[in-house]
Amino acid sequence: MPTAPRPKRSLLALLLVANLVAITVPTAALALQRAGDERAPIAPAVWLPVAADAADRAEAAINEAAAFDEARPVFAPIPEGWTARPAADVPAPKPTTVKKGASKSASKTNSGAAASVRSSGFHGRNHVWIPALGISRSTTGYSCSSSFYPGNRVYRWGCAGRNNIYLFGHAHSVFKPLHDAYVRGKLRKGMKVYYADAGGKVATYAVRWWRLTTPANGAWAYAGQSRPSLTLQTCVGAQSQYRLIVRLTRV
Repeated sequence: MPTAPRPKRSLLALLLVANLVAITVPTAALALQRAGDERAPIAPAVWLPVAADAADRAEAAINEAAAFDEARPVFAPIPEGWTARPAADVPAPKPTTVKKGASKSASKTNSGAAASVRSSGFHGRNHVWIPALGISRSTTGYSCSSSFYPGNRVYRWGCAGRNNIYLFGHAHSVFKPLHDAYVRGKLRKGMKVYYADAGGKVATYAVRWWRLTTPANGAWAYAGQSRPSLTLQTCVGAQSQYRLIVRLTRV
């Protein structure tokens, strides 16, 4: 029997096994390397040192806060005398003697004053009335330092001196009746003007005189006066180049 072919088969089998091992090992190594790349190592957690008595300190703080809340009142005490004060001593009124006829004259005087107030019929605050010209306008303050162009309102100028209520307005709007009365010769001495101040006190003024001036020569118009006065100002002229000044005094 021939025996030579057996060693050749065994050698061939060994070569096949070696090739398989050579192919498998690099593939497995590459697979392990990829898996290692995908699962990157995570840095270990950092543990902060904790004091050994931390729990005791927290418990002590809680107890202290609870004790403070129990000791604090819910409402602050109200000081004495804050809500109730003793009544002030009021002296007893002294008896007065009334002369015969005095009560009648006083009642007549009071009734006359009340009648004059009722007859005027003017009441308000910061307001001017000129019944003869049909003017009834609110007044607005215009300080001495103001520089804005006046609107269609009656302004009280803050530059005026003592005892001089100075009111001005445009001749084409709020003070047109005053302008027209001057131009048509219908201004009259004694014409009444009623003015209510910021406190609601109404005073009566009467026209004494009027004159024209220019803007550059009108300082005398808003100067202080020796007696309670009221001044009205508006423009006159084709180019509004003149100022009409109307002076009134309180009656």
